[in-house]
Amino acid sequence: MKIDHESLIGTFEQKRELVRGFNLMDDDFFAVVMQDEKAFEVMLRILTQRDDLHVIKVRTQYNIRNLVGHSVVLDGFAEDSQGKLYNIEVQVENNDYHPKRVRYYQSNIDISMLEKGKKYSELPDVYLIFISAFDIFRKNQNHYEVKRMLDGFDCEVSNGVHELYFNSAVKDDTEISEFLQYLRNSDSGNDKYDSLSDRVKYYKETEEGVKHMCEAVRSYGDEREAIGKAEGEAKGEAVKLVELIKRIMKNTNCSLDEALSMTGCTMEEYDKSVKLIESL
Repeated sequence: MKIDHESLIGTFEQKRELVRGFNLMDDDFFAVVMQDEKAFEVMLRILTQRDDLHVIKVRTQYNIRNLVGHSVVLDGFAEDSQGKLYNIEVQVENNDYHPKRVRYYQSNIDISMLEKGKKYSELPDVYLIFISAFDIFRKNQNHYEVKRMLDGFDCEVSNGVHELYFNSAVKDDTEISEFLQYLRNSDSGNDKYDSLSDRVKYYKETEEGVKHMCEAVRSYGDEREAIGKAEGEAKGEAVKLVELIKRIMKNTNCSLDEALSMTGCTMEEYDKSVKLIESL
């Protein structure tokens, strides 16, 4: 989603018409609406089928910086009253192998959550919820759960990760299917989903909400451009460093350690630069 300056200076009616075209499958609209803890809670209760779930903290468009590989921006990240974590990602286009994307996001979440000196058993349970406009596994179901099973035995091996996939492409008469269709159209006249419906209506129909939505979407676009520029600059510096080291080694016939000593670069810095280049 992208909003330019001209869209911000139109009349309220023009901006409202623009925002009415958004839905909760749009990552920016999702990010603004889901800043509300109660709205996020409504969604989680339906998708996990847990009425006892209480959200205490929410972050949207949550950036986990990774100086070695790809940084990740989580569409929605929440914590409940039991310390369990929830990452919700929404995806419209089927342009990658998304189970590996979920795997990569999980690894970044785990690294950011486990402090040095802590035991692995202290990692919190995490729910990885992937919502798409397409049937990711093509089994004609609108929701799937991936489990780790012990080969040869009817036995699940739990590591605290709950991997759930939902899609709005397959319709049936279930509550979850109806909710997934709501995410796809986000009709502001639908009052069924309590706090979530209230927030959608606020951002689509009120002058204050419409203005805030337009400004927020434009701001998210600017932030993504800034992050991309910073990562591009970091990769550029990595390429320069590695090329310099290789040039020194070739011209002086010295070892890697000797070349690093000449430049004042540590092996750790060199390894990070190599890995960063490999991730391009």
